[in-house]
Amino acid sequence: MAIRYALPNGLTVVFEEQHAAKVAAFQVWVKAGSADERPDQAGLAHLHEHMLFKGTERRGPGEVARDVESHGGEINAWTSYDQTVYHIVIASQFARMGLDILGDAVRRSAFDAGELSREIEVVCEEIKRSQDTPPRRASRDLFSTAYQVHPYRLPVIGTDESVRSFTREKVLEFYHRHYTPKNLVLSVAGDLREADLREWVDDI
Repeated sequence: MAIRYALPNGLTVVFEEQHAAKVAAFQVWVKAGSADERPDQAGLAHLHEHMLFKGTERRGPGEVARDVESHGGEINAWTSYDQTVYHIVIASQFARMGLDILGDAVRRSAFDAGELSREIEVVCEEIKRSQDTPPRRASRDLFSTAYQVHPYRLPVIGTDESVRSFTREKVLEFYHRHYTPKNLVLSVAGDLREADLREWVDDI
């Protein structure tokens, strides 16, 4: 059975202990997605998904993914209308390290200017490809018609115009507004003990 508790800083932790496999899974759910953007910010939540694994104050560009994958783990993220989610799945013997890496990425992302410029180009290329994909175009047209005023009318990925307007300052403003402990949920499941998890979470 899953347990749920909150830290004094407001972070919510949900944990289910499971020992069927020697694996641990960590997710950080951020209660911020594209619906939390102004029209000129369309795609900003999604850009954070790209940036948080691109380097931290302690790990340079590429080191976050390398540290996870070199231990047989998987790292990924996704963005939706109402949330952005970051996750790591790793062998339980490396669970402490996996949680440390995820916490480092979410709490201490460097938002390197060079990496930001590169990821803006990556996202703009994604936007271009999505315009050539019939199912994605149909979905975008459906939402823009059904939600003519609500933020859901804008694509999660943003537009070429809005994404190219993003500066490091705009990115950081969104980050500091939404990536606060009380706006995060840490979800954990796998082959580890509750007492260990509580100690690790307190440390990060």
